[in-house]
Amino acid sequence: MKPTIMIIADKRGQRQVAIERGMGLAARLGHQVMVAGFVYENLEGQGISGKARRSQVRKKLLAQRRSEIQALIRRFKGEGVKVSNCIVWEKNVCHWVVAQCRRDPYALVVKTGHRSETFMYSSTDWQLLRECPAPVMITAEKKWRKTKPIVAAVDLGSKSRIQHKLNHLVIDTARQYAEAMGCEIYVLYAIHISPLLTELDLVDGYSRAKKIKQKLQGQLQRLSVTHGIQLKNFRLKQGPVDKVITSESARLKAQLVVMGTVGRKGVRAKLIGNTAEEVLSRLRTDVLALKL
Repeated sequence: MKPTIMIIADKRGQRQVAIERGMGLAARLGHQVMVAGFVYENLEGQGISGKARRSQVRKKLLAQRRSEIQALIRRFKGEGVKVSNCIVWEKNVCHWVVAQCRRDPYALVVKTGHRSETFMYSSTDWQLLRECPAPVMITAEKKWRKTKPIVAAVDLGSKSRIQHKLNHLVIDTARQYAEAMGCEIYVLYAIHISPLLTELDLVDGYSRAKKIKQKLQGQLQRLSVTHGIQLKNFRLKQGPVDKVITSESARLKAQLVVMGTVGRKGVRAKLIGNTAEEVLSRLRTDVLALKL
């Protein structure tokens, strides 16, 4: 069976970025698609009383949404792509998606980005990044350009075996997408030097970054051979991770940034944001977040 992409349909009246992007990816990757559409209204709060009456209204709203989704599928469906749809009465989109991904092995979840978060409120984007077991692509509204590259953001400085494994997954996934899209791939690593130590002249940032680059040459050579990516396409830049990824991706005019993320929950997730979340709040291009 072919891998399946789950697409979370945008709300009525919005540009259907996720469906358009997800369908295009499915056609290029040879995947099948399941489009999930959501409907929810507080019917009692709207003055609709009686169990039978509320059931009737729910059925009507679900049927209307199904008709809308099916029309969108016909509009964006690529040739040869098998597509199904699931229209559900659900208020908590993240909860439903996570449950589905735990039950069935989805290759990817695609959702249009809504980049906003406060301490007391987490958008569905952030919840999916933290909790969804499947890879999550948060799309931007700008259209993809075939000639624009894909950036794989990695952590080459970590000694963790898990991080090394995640680096390989990120690069390999980005390479597969680049091959499917017919575009170039760049591998990016941000060399973080403490600004405080630099400001106090306790560390020479330039010399320290130069030593780190020299130390990483052997690792770069191995990654180049393993993944078939030319050394000139590996970029090591000094600065905070989120700022480096954002600025370099903008400079390259990347259409997609692929990166690893670690799921966190509760207050710790509020206080210590994942790098993927920090990048997402700054970046205005698509982000694909992977977990091991």
